[in-house]
Parts: sequence; structure tokens; C-alpha cells
Amino acid sequence: MKNILIILLLSFTTMSANFAQDFEGEITYKLAYKNLPEEMGIYKAMLPKSSKLIIKNHMSKMQQNMSALIKMDIVSNAKTDYILIMVNALGKKIAYEPDVEEMKQGVYSVELKDDIKVIEGYKCNKAVIKDTADNLITYWYTKDLPSYNNSNLPNVDIEGFPMEYIVKQNGMTVRATVSKIDKKSIDDSEFELKKGYEKKTKEEIEEMMGGMKF
Repeated sequence: MKNILIILLLSFTTMSANFAQDFEGEITYKLAYKNLPEEMGIYKAMLPKSSKLIIKNHMSKMQQNMSALIKMDIVSNAKTDYILIMVNALGKKIAYEPDVEEMKQGVYSVELKDDIKVIEGYKCNKAVIKDTADNLITYWYTKDLPSYNNSNLPNVDIEGFPMEYIVKQNGMTVRATVSKIDKKSIDDSEFELKKGYEKKTKEEIEEMMGGMKF
């Protein structure tokens, strides 16, 4: 499993939507953290408190503000398995296309549970996802919204929409919970490369992010 910082910034953002039915709208997640390790102190202010997933059929875009000065948009096309990451860091607008196969690395097991809870009015079922290092993701999903395949969890096939993730790794807990679902029309331009963004390599992005590895 990727290091925890990348889980915080990307595992909730690279949701490559592969919906079983038409869906348009915006879904907002609230994010919470517990037991942050000391070594993450320099990144603490960057951790987002919320994220927004914009969906139109097979297209999706996750928006996150990692601080007042750093904003990230990640566009996914489920039909072509394409991902575009756009970062506005300190006024510098850059974009890059990650290696999707590299992002898919990892072997996971899934255990479906009988537990049920309601999130934002949607009945949710529980699944527990574990990798080979025994890192856990508790996954609450609803069958009342379209299914998708998560590009970060390629070996996982759960029919339903993720209403909550609880990631536990190295004693730290990260929780992302849906706080709002707004069904509305979305313009195709939402998924295009934004004006003023310059494409860079992964290495150039990492350098700009202070050595943070993607």
C-alpha cells in the first residue's frame, strides 16, 4: 500500500468512475484524521478537511484544497483508464498524467460484512479491505447509487458507491465520509485541462511539492 500521505491526498481522489448507470452531480466528502505521526508535522497544515467529487457518467473529477495555497484537481475517464492531475501550487499551475498501471500496484483481499448503517439517508453495507501488509480500509458503500471501480484498488470488486472510507495504517486513522450529494447537470468542460496549466513530468511535480513522492 502506498505511504499514508499519498493515501490522504490521492486514494480519495483517484476514484476512476465506472458507473453502472447514468449519474450527474457533485458529492462532497468530509475528511478527519487521528494519531498523526510526528514526521507528518510539516504536512499537517496541508491535509484537506473536505473534497468534492464531480461526476458525469464515466467521467469524474475530485477537487481538493490541501492548503490555502495548494489546490488539486484529478480527472478520471473510466472508459479509457486515463487520469489527469492538475496542481495549483503557490500560483504555479501544473499538470501531469500519471502511470495508471503503476498506481494499480498492490494485492488486496475483501471481506463483506453484515453490518449496516445509514449515511446521509443512504443505507450502507460494510466491507473490510486488507493488503498484504495487513493495512486495513473499512469501506461503507450503498447500492442506491451507481457502482464504480476504484483505480487505486484494482483487485477489489464491490458493487456500490463509497459513502465512507476509514483507512488505518501505522497507528494512524483517516476517515472520509460523504456529507452532501447534489444531483445536477455538469458541463463537459469540467473535465478538460484548465487554461493556464502547463504539463510537467512526475519528477518535476515531486520537486515542486518539496520532495513528496507520488
